[in-house]
Amino acid sequence: MNTFTTTAYNTLGEAQETETQTDSWAATEICLDLSMLYGYAETLDAWGRHAGEYGDRPVALGQRAY
Repeated sequence: MNTFTTTAYNTLGEAQETETQTDSWAATEICLDLSMLYGYAETLDAWGRHAGEYGDRPVALGQRAY
């Protein structure tokens, strides 16, 4: 079973909220919702691989390496 962890960040790049799901579509919906609340959210799978993001990535987080 794969898990997906979504983390929401404010404009300063500070983590505000984290959610973990086992369903990729639920993780996508949560990612979108959290990005609307905080400005940016990204989802990683259980191995730390990028699974999605919404919003404007804060400069403080640096550029994502895919």
